[in-house]
Amino acid sequence: MAGFELKEGKYVNRLASDDDLWAALSSVFSSCSKNDSSYKYGFLKSIIDNIYNVDEELILSFDQLFSKFAEIYWNLILKYEIKQKSITNDNRQTHLEQILHETARKYKIYEGVPFESLPKKIIAEVSHKVKMKCKTYVVGALYEDTKQLFYSFSKKDEWIQINPLMYEFICKHKSIIEKLNYYEWAKFLEKVNNDSVMSHLLDKLDESAKRNNLSAYRQILFEEFEERVCFYCGRKLSIGKIEVDHFIPWSFIKDDNLWNLVLSCSECNRQKSDKLPDKIYLNTLAERNNVIMIESNYGGMKNYRNDKLKYIYYWAKMNGYNKIWKPTNVVSHE
Repeated sequence: MAGFELKEGKYVNRLASDDDLWAALSSVFSSCSKNDSSYKYGFLKSIIDNIYNVDEELILSFDQLFSKFAEIYWNLILKYEIKQKSITNDNRQTHLEQILHETARKYKIYEGVPFESLPKKIIAEVSHKVKMKCKTYVVGALYEDTKQLFYSFSKKDEWIQINPLMYEFICKHKSIIEKLNYYEWAKFLEKVNNDSVMSHLLDKLDESAKRNNLSAYRQILFEEFEERVCFYCGRKLSIGKIEVDHFIPWSFIKDDNLWNLVLSCSECNRQKSDKLPDKIYLNTLAERNNVIMIESNYGGMKNYRNDKLKYIYYWAKMNGYNKIWKPTNVVSHE
């Protein structure tokens, strides 16, 4: 039975070396993997972008995965007009492209609007339609392509459970795996698109799920939790000059979670840029996150644990984020 036809699968529970795990992931990028569309690359990106959202049993729901999947493809297809499949004789689009274009027409959305700007009702509708159609083709196919070492899955119950060995492996080598996926994805897209839409393709793939509007998080932290000073230097924050900073850089996390967001002044935000902050701030952030979990039911803290934050910080360093930053001028409030 072909991988995509499987209704469920169990990862092979055996001792696997790093070479075994590299070989399993590399199979996705080899010529032996048949790719009629770019779905496998997009689904792999959805998993990697959600890798720190797993629960204690390393489970991700289809809703988590295909919400990210829909976001990625909404921006690639409608915002950047990048085709995801070779043109057929009857000029037929993929099911995914049909869903997205039909939604844009139904709600009269001009096709440059980013996914994050859509009303929540439309986001939920699109994500559900994408999940119901695309789970049929990609979940079992990627499972089979990775030699059954990546994850277990159930299409009926709509989840994947990542092999603990593969989870640790991906966390350690996340940046390299992302770059391999982008490179092979870009090679595939070059075959099915004309040159006019291919400019800065790798940047488009990397930023396909990047949110530019973090104002909701700014309001939550400033108003609900009264974070009125810069997280790093301690300067008082004034309305209109407040920046939302990803404590662990977005380029590594690829997600916007409240547990990783802090308020900072413009100077610290600019100086820190894509660097890791000094380790002395880890405990401060952990304490802040504990307060949020106690005082709020905010969904952005789901599956958060302080030990996970510290592991992610460590994994970021392992992935090349070695430039450690701290502000030169710190205001004391003692």
